[in-house]
Amino acid sequence: MEMTLNASLGGTRSSESISQQVANSRAPHLSSLLADVEKMTPPLWSLADYVAVNPFLGLSEEKFLTARRMMAEVRDCELLPSMDTFRKQFRENGFERTDLEQALKQAAHEYPEWYQQIDLAEIEVILNGNASPTEAPERTAWTIAELIDQSEGSDWNSHIINDISRNVASYFDQGQASWTNPWKSESLFTAWRNSATISRRMEMLGVADFRQFVKGLPAKPSEAILQLLTRLGAAPARWRCVLLSEIFSVAGWASFIKNQGGSRRHESHGEGDLIGLLAIRLAYDAALVERQLPAAASASYHSERWKHLLERSDLSPNAPSAPVLARYVCQTAVEIAFRRRLCGQLSDGEKSQSVATRKAAQFVFCIDVRSEVMRRNLEKAAENVESFGFAGFFGIPMQYVSLGGGKGSAQCPVLLQPTFSVHEIESGASEAEQAADGRRRLAAKNQRAIWKSFQSSAASCFSFVETVGAFFVAKLLKDSLNSLRFFASSKFATDGRLTRTQSGDGTSIEFDSEFSIEKRCSIAENVLRNLGLTDNFARIVAFCGHGAEVTNNPYHAGLDCGACGGHSGAPNARVATRLLNDDVVRQYLRLRGIVIPEDTWFVPALHKTTTDEIQILDVDLLPDTHREELTQLQESMRTASQLCREERSGRMDASSPQDLIRRSQDWAETRPEWGLAGNAAFVIAPRWRTAGIDLGGRIFMHSYDPERDVEGKVLELILTAPTVVASWINLQYYASTVDNQAFGSGNKLLHNVVGKFGVFEGNGGDLKTGLPWQSVHDGSKLQHQPQRLLVLVDAPRERVETILQNHTGVRDLVSNGWVSLVVMENDGYYRWTESHAWQICPPTEC
Repeated sequence: MEMTLNASLGGTRSSESISQQVANSRAPHLSSLLADVEKMTPPLWSLADYVAVNPFLGLSEEKFLTARRMMAEVRDCELLPSMDTFRKQFRENGFERTDLEQALKQAAHEYPEWYQQIDLAEIEVILNGNASPTEAPERTAWTIAELIDQSEGSDWNSHIINDISRNVASYFDQGQASWTNPWKSESLFTAWRNSATISRRMEMLGVADFRQFVKGLPAKPSEAILQLLTRLGAAPARWRCVLLSEIFSVAGWASFIKNQGGSRRHESHGEGDLIGLLAIRLAYDAALVERQLPAAASASYHSERWKHLLERSDLSPNAPSAPVLARYVCQTAVEIAFRRRLCGQLSDGEKSQSVATRKAAQFVFCIDVRSEVMRRNLEKAAENVESFGFAGFFGIPMQYVSLGGGKGSAQCPVLLQPTFSVHEIESGASEAEQAADGRRRLAAKNQRAIWKSFQSSAASCFSFVETVGAFFVAKLLKDSLNSLRFFASSKFATDGRLTRTQSGDGTSIEFDSEFSIEKRCSIAENVLRNLGLTDNFARIVAFCGHGAEVTNNPYHAGLDCGACGGHSGAPNARVATRLLNDDVVRQYLRLRGIVIPEDTWFVPALHKTTTDEIQILDVDLLPDTHREELTQLQESMRTASQLCREERSGRMDASSPQDLIRRSQDWAETRPEWGLAGNAAFVIAPRWRTAGIDLGGRIFMHSYDPERDVEGKVLELILTAPTVVASWINLQYYASTVDNQAFGSGNKLLHNVVGKFGVFEGNGGDLKTGLPWQSVHDGSKLQHQPQRLLVLVDAPRERVETILQNHTGVRDLVSNGWVSLVVMENDGYYRWTESHAWQICPPTEC
């Protein structure tokens, strides 16, 4: 495709007419590519509801290495750890030569076209050496600003991203900015056009007549994109790479917009804000070419680099280099070694043959990996206690409105929507008293907002520091020294995080009218059947949600329950027990074959993950007949908590177990806990498979009895919901560890909150997406070993395969290398392969 720069950027009237005809013929092709861009952009939740998300969402239809190649072509990112990482693991016996042999065979089956020339001896030489082989650059598409920066040493890409960030942050601001964006009612693209036609910033940086350039753009984003691609002279065959490189240059904002309804269609032009962002980013590049660069330089760039990169037709992806293929074998070997050890541990367990006896208490925990440590130590501290693993929202998709709160929080996985609402109220208070209390709380909230506005406004921020700043010295010292602070009695926060007021000191809950008795009975039955608890009820059954209490941590929601949408699971525990203690619900359950003894009482509880405590909630509702037993049980809970703190203090490098409590209160603490760092596997099986085994807080555990689920409906629910969520968590930790710059959020010490919904690393740049470096690294070594999730299921292969056949998304995850699936059937282990078949996997080789 031969074309001069002048022709590609304009030309005569007749050439414009021809270009328009060509553009019209290419519109359907562009529409398909824009759909691909939307699909490949993962969502990003706001800080208040932050949950882990698979950063490779939209790529699961591709095999792992194929997806890595696709990403490497259009952005600076890496999906595999460095060879130095593997070399260290190999020397520390993280994996063995036999694991490498098996890994090479597995890789050859997965990618036969690439692994014909890879020799195991060559990989061993690299692992035993001290230097890693040089890897050739793989990227083939850049933004125009990046190309100019590479050639001239300029900072155009940074300037452009900062300008986009100012506009988008203002548009989506949730109350942090002092001035509201006047175009919030318009689409993002329209709001940006209105702002850019006024702002002189880009012109001051050297882009002449930038405002006039923006005025000349079409009002519809897709039309603007089509025009800009044509003006840049990009060949249609290259459009996909060009568009992906543009959107991934602002990947953080793209992900946030995707979750804000980036695909929603505005009435003004019928297109979403994500496409609007793409048009905005492309416009800056076109403006650089047309308005900033001298004609001679532009022609030179176009003829030498842009022509090759924008017009080339050779799009066949190159095979990964030998060093990349070697790293993939090592990654697979690490995962095989872990699988071999875990399967060996589980094989040592034996199914209890004793007659079922009634337990003193039963605890239902979230499947979260942190629950594994607490469950193991609680069962050790109290031998007559039984524990279960279940999704932390306990199958109750609700909206929870806290006492004095306004907008409720969605207490369910982000893949679901709340189906009813629950309000926290003051027990025994009249309607008038509650209304008065609500007004007092609202007034106090407004006063705090006014005070905060005075502190941060442009007119008063400096005078504020000079006049009243000294009065805050005592508070600053108090916070720094953690003096006189006792987190357990903290006031209730309006974001729904659990505190004392939810523990039963004068509050209760009420259901909205849409939560009918029929729906309550149905949910209660589903909870018990999906949990596998339909008989042999203990006198006390505790539903134990979990939450983290930390100070000054924008990512606090990431430590709370992901199954509850990044909130504490305590409200769900309160609702679950309220339902199961209801006489009408119990009568319904009896008719459905689930007989709950009259002396069984369900109690809500909270597992505080930052301090390893279990707090029983709503104690005032407990019958007197159960108080003595609860007192004895609480003693065992305290023992379990101490055992957990002793175990976790070593990993946290704490001076003592009590130091973990200090960390939760310290406003300067960057590592109050490790969250889900270290997660590696998801075991779906009866408790006897894992009971008494130290799994190191690395395993998600969901209770499942295949004998109670002959039709496979419960397993289908587990594989299509909790398993997918667990894979999201696993891949977010994986990506944030392997390439924190591209997929994480960098250094927590440099974070600045943006618009109350996200963070910058520093004072600008793109919005950050994944986990901070401090969440996966302790300063000297990794606390998360990047491994793709291993799913171990105790069920017949035929049952599992039927589910995979019926659910393409789950089948893609396990067939394309994003998740590994092993079935435990009787005494055998079988791995699902890329060829959609089972491969026998002995525990010693599994």
